[in-house]
Amino acid sequence: MTTLQNATTRVPVVPVVVAAVASQFVDDVAYFVFPPAALLAPASAFIAVLLTALGARLVTRRLSGVAVARTGLAVGALSAGIGLAVSGFGWLSMVLATLTLVAGVAGAVVGRRNPATD
Repeated sequence: MTTLQNATTRVPVVPVVVAAVASQFVDDVAYFVFPPAALLAPASAFIAVLLTALGARLVTRRLSGVAVARTGLAVGALSAGIGLAVSGFGWLSMVLATLTLVAGVAGAVVGRRNPATD
C-alpha cells in the first residue's frame, strides 16, 4: 500500500500579480511614451503572450520543483484573465487567452535543467 503525500507549494503572490499586470499593459504604456510604437498595435496580443512567458521566467528563476510549473500557471492564468477582462470574451480573445496560459507555463518550464534526468 502506498500513501500519497501532499505537494504543498507556495506561489509568490506579489511577483505573480506584477508579472501578469505588466505583461498585459506594458505594450499599452509604450504606445503613449513612444508614439511610433503604435505601429505594433496589431501585434499587441502576441506581444502580451511573449511578455507573459518572459514574466513567468523571471518570477520562477529562483524556484525549483513543482513550484516552477505552478507559479508559471498562476502567471499565465492571471494574465489571461486580465486580457479577457480588458478585451471581452470573444472567440479570438479566448484563443489568445489559451495561448497566454500556455505561454506562462512554457516560459517558466522550458529550458530548465531537470535534476531527475541528470
